Amino acid sequence: MEGGFRPRSHDRCARAIGPRGIKDALDWFARPNPPVSKLFSGSSVESGPLWTTSTGIPRTPPPSAIHGSSHFELPMTKPTTSQTSATTSAATGAPADSRRTGLQTAALGMLHVGTAGWIGYGALMKALEFNPNLLPGPILSLLQWVMKSTSVDPDLLMTWSLRTIIGAEIFIALAILLSTRYARLLAILTLALFCAILAYAMATTAMKDGIVEALTGGCGCFGEKGLPASVMFSIDGLLLLNALFLVPRGRSGSLTPIMATCAVGLIAVFAIREPEVAAPMPDNNSTQSGATTPDGGTQSATANPTTSAATGSGKIQGPWPGAPTKYDKNYFPRWKDWVGQPLRDQKLARAIEGPMPADFEKGEWLIVFSRQDCSDCQSMYRAYFAEPRKERVLKVNVPDARGTPLGMPCNGCEERKLFHVRAGETGKSPEYVFRTPIIVRMKDGIVTGVCTDRANVEEFNAVFPSANASTAADGPGAAGTATTETPTPPVVPAPQEAVWPGPPTTLKSFYVAEFTDAVGKKLSDNPFALLMENKLPANFLKGRWIVVFFREDCDHCFELLSTHFTGTLKYPTLTVAIPDADPNSLLGNPCDACAKVSLVKGPNYVIATPVVLAINDGVVECVVENVDDMAALEACLKFNE
Repeated sequence: MEGGFRPRSHDRCARAIGPRGIKDALDWFARPNPPVSKLFSGSSVESGPLWTTSTGIPRTPPPSAIHGSSHFELPMTKPTTSQTSATTSAATGAPADSRRTGLQTAALGMLHVGTAGWIGYGALMKALEFNPNLLPGPILSLLQWVMKSTSVDPDLLMTWSLRTIIGAEIFIALAILLSTRYARLLAILTLALFCAILAYAMATTAMKDGIVEALTGGCGCFGEKGLPASVMFSIDGLLLLNALFLVPRGRSGSLTPIMATCAVGLIAVFAIREPEVAAPMPDNNSTQSGATTPDGGTQSATANPTTSAATGSGKIQGPWPGAPTKYDKNYFPRWKDWVGQPLRDQKLARAIEGPMPADFEKGEWLIVFSRQDCSDCQSMYRAYFAEPRKERVLKVNVPDARGTPLGMPCNGCEERKLFHVRAGETGKSPEYVFRTPIIVRMKDGIVTGVCTDRANVEEFNAVFPSANASTAADGPGAAGTATTETPTPPVVPAPQEAVWPGPPTTLKSFYVAEFTDAVGKKLSDNPFALLMENKLPANFLKGRWIVVFFREDCDHCFELLSTHFTGTLKYPTLTVAIPDADPNSLLGNPCDACAKVSLVKGPNYVIATPVVLAINDGVVECVVENVDDMAALEACLKFNE
């Protein structure tokens, strides 16, 4: 060296490795497994074998290893095979098995086995049952909206949508099982979607049917015997949290498993075997099988409905057509298209089993489609069909109920069922993809109105027209007859009858009962009272009525009704159920003579029950919120006067 100066050894190391090499060497110790390529980055020395200390920790080779100097040497050993493998794993971005914790190993097992099996089992159950009615509510509602908004064939849309969903779940389950690089991403996206769908389904159910039904009701994810939606949401949420926070990130892998499983899922879309819908059995006992035609011959019950429908005179000719030669797999009626058409031309009507009444297409009829486990159907029957009606009524049971059968009082009704496969028969029943109850009004075989939602005033009035509307409808026919009667002097028209306005079109999330200032005002002016369903008796706003707001699981309410409202009642009484009672603690309504309605389902109701009101011609006379005050209660009821 110049001037006889010999630099210190660490200066020699700095000059040999360089500033960048020192930085990279320091970074090495800050990382558990730094990439090999950065060990001597920026140095003038070519990369050689990796050196480690006797403890197995990678170290930067000392200057002596580079220049042959003996200064500052550390004990060095050659890396073992396992250490080289671990370092190579680090270089590729995948965590080394030797450094993976037990928690990470368990998380990977839950990802590849638990999540894949969970999604795959759901796909298997959907494929075995192949029932679109068991799809989660939001998915089914979306498909129904598409069918209503387009002219696409409902059966094809339902069938291929279900096939696509099953194929996609098969692909996702196999990809999570076999892929290392994309398993975590697929699991996060899929489980997040599942949780969002379930959360929306439970929220909408809670708004419509109450929180208890939202938590205990099924979602269809695992078919008819599936778990409650709340349990499914909890499991999906746990699997999602596992994939988000516990599964190691940055794992490498090829695209081969993804491509292979995608092909399997695509094949499954077309290869899934649909259960065959059972063929109709010939009905040899039908009273219509040999109906006489006008020319004296006979006509089979299987006549084509379009050839025996309305004639030029507007009358339906010929007997009711028999069962179709083949049932559809899925029935999704476009109800609005029924209006103005013969009922016999509708596919769903042709699926009604058994011979129809002989006079079925003569006069006024109400056809009611309902399910035995439908609480909304039960309340509708109690309100409108517990007493005989002037119209004939055909009660049609939709035979796919999965809950506890409920009583459906229908006085004087003819009863039928839609087609279904019975025990011991082969084949599969059709799927009836619509909500109940549905009320169809028919006159002389022609549909005149359909109500799919009783909260819709227009639809409701179409099937339950008022007396004035019925008179107006009959007017033109009567006007066509000539008369010689002398005209009478003009008469001042009578005041129009009061009409209950019904629930608002837009509902709030909750309502608070406020009856303090209700006395002397119309009951229809009270926002809380307006939430009663459109099932009020026709004379509700005439004369004196007692109104009782109660809960069916309320001991105090049951005691009040049992004490004061059993047997013959002095005044007509309307009981209004608050629809948030615990279904496991129902006490029922002991007032047999009362008219029974409920508040609309969905909102939360803040009211202490029971509450008793008396109205006269629709105006509130008195309100009793503390029924333990016997003096106030008896004064309001006037039962002893």
